[in-house]
Amino acid sequence: MGITRNRFRTFAVATAVTAAALGATVLGGATATADPSAEGSFLEEISINHATLPGKKADEMVAAGYATCDHLRGGTSVLDEISAVETTYHFHQGVLFVSAATTNLCPGFAG
Repeated sequence: MGITRNRFRTFAVATAVTAAALGATVLGGATATADPSAEGSFLEEISINHATLPGKKADEMVAAGYATCDHLRGGTSVLDEISAVETTYHFHQGVLFVSAATTNLCPGFAG
């Protein structure tokens, strides 16, 4: 059974984010602080990757990104958070959204 390119990419991103999250957990993680440039980078990344939350304004997407960081810091697994984002917002870009959040809003999870 072959893996499609899209599934492989999704798996690769999820694996990388999971590994980074586990590393951050071991190292103690990072604390969330509002950073306008990080928030702008987050919004730009989700826009470029077509991972914006349907029907949400920029400030709501940033809040959802910080919530993702809080959930991960609280012990939610990356895969569970991806699933929760997709279920909550009824879209299929949870991997890209969680990746953008961890890269820009809680970079301790991204390496």
